[in-house]
Formats: sequence, structure tokens, C-alpha cells
Amino acid sequence: MGSNLLLIPTAIERDKLAPLLDVSAHTNGWSIELCGFGQIAAAARTSQLVATFQPNRVLLVGIAGTLDDRAEVGSAYRFSHVTCHGIGVGSGDNFRSAGEIGWSQFGRIDDEIELDRWGGPSPRLHPGLLSVCAASASQLEAKVRAKRFPKASVEEMEGFGVAMACQLHCVPVEIVRGISNHAGDRDHARWQTDNALQAAATIVHSLLSSN
Repeated sequence: MGSNLLLIPTAIERDKLAPLLDVSAHTNGWSIELCGFGQIAAAARTSQLVATFQPNRVLLVGIAGTLDDRAEVGSAYRFSHVTCHGIGVGSGDNFRSAGEIGWSQFGRIDDEIELDRWGGPSPRLHPGLLSVCAASASQLEAKVRAKRFPKASVEEMEGFGVAMACQLHCVPVEIVRGISNHAGDRDHARWQTDNALQAAATIVHSLLSSN
């Protein structure tokens, strides 16, 4: 086995996280790599990286939007499950997921994947992460998604793709997301990206040293 993988979706996130995590990652045998933006790039790139590095573990970290008051802007969380939204048929009120129309994503992998929790119990562990193909464009859209997926407290765009790739390679995966904004709020002036990523880095430090 080679280095474990610490995956970050975008260069913007990496440039803020790397100074906070480089030493800890190197000391504990983790390689920091970009996985790409969105489900497709993240799944493909993760599969490529896992095949190359053959890690024991994969950890995805980046920003996300909160769907309700269970997840505070400027804080960070781990998750027990990731649920895919956006792959299926129809749109809006007519949308039906792959699982709802009787299809699996691949083999026995359905619309929800259970994540590993090698760091043990944590007050920052949330039950649901909603992994979407396109982020909410408005607070109304975010509210509709929150109602449809009541277990989900946070919305993001890469987790299911990364988890799918790791499932296919039989590699445990954890996800940490820093909450930069309310889902549906597209005004970056209101986002707390730096605070969110600093909070995420704090959780990641403990996970990197627990392998």
C-alpha cells in the first residue's frame, strides 16, 4: 500500500487548506491531491488516484452549504452517510432518483453510501450529506431539497462520486466539510470560506493522525 489520500475538490480550496495541513499530512503518510469539481470529475479522478496510490484510506475535505440550522456557517462536520441527488429522471417536482425508479447506481450500490468513521465518535458527526449534481440556486430550492431529504443537513457536489469510487476499490472513505454558506446563497461576499476551511482542517488533523 502507498500513501493514504487526502482529496480536495478545487485549487482554491487546496491553496487555503494546504498550508494548514501539509506538515500533518506528510508526517502521517498522506498525499494531498485534487479530485476535481463535481460528481463526474471527482469519481473519475478518485478512481485514477486510488489505482495509482493504492491507499488504505481516503479522506475528502472541502466547503459545502448548510441546509438547516443543524450545521452552522463557519463550522465543519463529518458525516455518516452520503446521498446522491440529481441522477434519475425528470426535474423539479417530477424528479425521481435512480433508486425510486428501480435502478441501482452500480451493482449493489444504491443512492446512499455509508461512510467510514475511523476517527471514532464525534459531536461533529452528522447523519446526512446531500451530494448533488448542481448546487441550489436559491434558498427556495434549498428548502425543497431539505424537505425531500430530511436526514441531510449539508449540500455539496463531490462526496457521492468520491465514495462511489472508493466503494468500487474497497477503500474506506471519510468526508469532512466546512460550511461556507447557506445552500442557495450565491453571494460570495456573505460566504465564510476561510473560517469554514480552518474548522475543517482542525477535524482533519485528528483524522490524519488516527491511521
